Order: sequence, then C-alpha cells, then structure tokens
Amino acid sequence: MKVAILAGGFGTRLGELTRGLPKPMIEVAGRPYLEHVVDSFASRGLRDFVFLTGYRSDVIEQHFGDGSRFDVRIAYSRESEPLGTGGAIRDARSHLGDRFILTFGDVLRRFDYDRFVAEHANENCLAVYERIYVGNTVIDGDRVVRFDKKDPELPYIDAGFSLMNASTIDMLPPSGAASFEEIVYAGLAARGELACEVVDQNFFDIGTPEELARTRAALEKNS
Repeated sequence: MKVAILAGGFGTRLGELTRGLPKPMIEVAGRPYLEHVVDSFASRGLRDFVFLTGYRSDVIEQHFGDGSRFDVRIAYSRESEPLGTGGAIRDARSHLGDRFILTFGDVLRRFDYDRFVAEHANENCLAVYERIYVGNTVIDGDRVVRFDKKDPELPYIDAGFSLMNASTIDMLPPSGAASFEEIVYAGLAARGELACEVVDQNFFDIGTPEELARTRAALEKNS
C-alpha cells in the first residue's frame, strides 16, 4: 500500500517561515515536520511513500533521498507547475498502484492507519470529524452523501486523509489544474460510492502561524 503525501504547496500563510523552504520541511521538535508525518505511517507498517512535490522539491529530495536512511521507501512525483491536488495526483498515477492512502504533508495524526486500510479494503473511504469552525461534508451512517468545500456550515469536515482506488483518478480532467477533493470526493459522494469513518479531533497542523505554534508546543513537550 502506497502512502501519497501532497507536499507541493507554497505555504504562503506562513510568510517568511517558508521563504525558500517547502512548508512540510519547517523544523518542529528538532526535525522537519514531514519526518513526523512519515513516522506516523511507518510506525503502523506503512513504509512505501510517494511524495508529490512542487515548490522547492529539491529541499525535500536532498533530505529524504530514497528513504533508506529512515527505513522507508520513497518515490517522487514532481510538479513543473502548480496543478492543484488533482493534477498532482493525476501526474503521480504510475507510482500509486491499485490503491493508495492520500494525505497532506502539513497534517499529522497518530492513528491506526493499518487498521483503517484493513477495514476498508474494498471501498473508497474518507476520514472525517465533526466540524470545529467550518465543514465540508455530510454523512449518513457510514457513507458520505455530500462533499462541498464551498459550504462551511456542513456538519463534518474531512480529516486530511483517505483511502482511494486508483481508478478514481479517471474522474479528473486529462490535463490542467484540478482539485481532487472537489471533483473526486464530491463525485463519489453524489454516486453513493464514498464510505466514511468518523475520527476524533486529535491532530496537528502547520497551515497557519497559530497552528504551527500549537504543534511545536505539543511535539516539543513530548520529544
């Protein structure tokens, strides 16, 4: 099972902290944040990664290499221009196999990903939690029945990871920029083909200076 990590964003909300540095490479608790993300999967036996890189991909590749230094395997899919999450995943298809976990390089959760993969072995599944500030998801039992990033009043929000069949990539346009979430998640939900699992709100993010400060405080306390 491959773990696809979207790590190509500019991190503009972090200002000077990401000038010349990919957001997932910001140091947290003495090492790049992306190392913590990799560890969260490797500790559950998921050791095959595909890094979907863009801005300053060289920084990530120089640090991680083929992954052997971290006892994992890493392949790279590099954007030559920003293509959104959908375009990045479409370009990485040859690396992903028949099924893959999709997650983000700025979101960290200590979670039993191995159990998640086993329990949802034959379906596309999106992890969600009850919204704190904004939402994008409606569920009915164990199914997502609506996904809409433009409606912040929806009762659930995606938790930043999912388990996908590679065939879902066919839902994307054949070229150009695209949002995987807005096309694939929304399309699967409309067809009743997206399962869900409700998870807790215990996660870390570094998308804003405030979230970065909270994450640093928590991880440094436990390091």
